[in-house]
Amino acid sequence: MLTLGDVVEPDKHNGLGSVSAAQCQHIRSVATTRVSARIGDVGPVMLRQVRNTVAIPIDA
Repeated sequence: MLTLGDVVEPDKHNGLGSVSAAQCQHIRSVATTRVSARIGDVGPVMLRQVRNTVAIPIDA
């Protein structure tokens, strides 16, 4: 599970331009029409952690 301090450092594989964080505690809903472009790829491990962290309050 992700915590408030988990960050993703930019590297040559993920395409991020700066240090980023998945702030799962702030997710309320996602309007797919507001997502205009992908800015990076955190990889399958981090994506799985994000999905698992978001699923906890949804399943409760």
